[in-house]
Amino acid sequence: MPDSAAPFLRGADTDQPVYGRSNGIWWRASGSGDPLVLVQGLGYPAAMFHRLVPLLEPHCRVVVFDQRGIGNSAGANGLDSLTIGRMASDVVAVIDDAAGGSADVMGVSLGGIVAQELALAYPRHVRRLVLAGTHTAGAEVVLAEQEVLEMMQRRSMLADEEALRCSLPYVYAPSTPKRLIEEDIAVRRAMHVGWDGYNAQLRATMQYSGTAARLPRIQAETLVIHGELDRLVPPGNAVVISERIPGARLRILPGLSHNFYSEAARTAAAEILPFLTAPRSAHQHGPIELEHAGAKVA
Repeated sequence: MPDSAAPFLRGADTDQPVYGRSNGIWWRASGSGDPLVLVQGLGYPAAMFHRLVPLLEPHCRVVVFDQRGIGNSAGANGLDSLTIGRMASDVVAVIDDAAGGSADVMGVSLGGIVAQELALAYPRHVRRLVLAGTHTAGAEVVLAEQEVLEMMQRRSMLADEEALRCSLPYVYAPSTPKRLIEEDIAVRRAMHVGWDGYNAQLRATMQYSGTAARLPRIQAETLVIHGELDRLVPPGNAVVISERIPGARLRILPGLSHNFYSEAARTAAAEILPFLTAPRSAHQHGPIELEHAGAKVA
């Protein structure tokens, strides 16, 4: 397991960085600057941000957390009735306790759905919004291939090692070094994905009516960023989102896939940080700007 992941495996009993729990949700805060809360995807622990966080810490107070039923939050109750709304309220609790009541928010995959709901239901808690490799849920989703959908349904019934590996072709680009993928597998293995939590999150996503019709109400400055080769969440979903959020910026990253924030963390940071650190007036009330970074949108 890479050394960069070790801090995410500690409990809440150390002073540096700052660790805490809010509503049973484990969180970690590090770095200096304006607060940035990172929201992970389906079944992923916060430790999967292990490459991105060190690049953000010099510029932001980075808050990561394990979602209900996952990793260090595996013992949190409420999985039987878990909803996207409940997951958004968990983020509110983390923002209140770890970020002083408002923060920039970056959501990845399922975390991006939660971040959309957060920005809609709790707008005062969200300053700027980064939606990464995500979709609206509901009827407006650009669906993945059938084999991907079947994999998502059956993986919790597989042996742990097979379950960890069955999604790899859909979330990493073919050019991703095997070493990086194996490091990420080691991180997820160490955190022991809780399949009860995974299934609860998947069920909540499937039952969610989606955000598409409400996206024009999002007030936060928004960057929509997506890997060109994402097979889990096709990049057409990024177009749907960016066209509906007023003033949203769209970046499609060529040659990268769903886990671009891990397989190419420096590229991800180079896209995210200028957006987060620019003066607010540079983004507010501007026209929709679609930037494809030289990539084709599928």
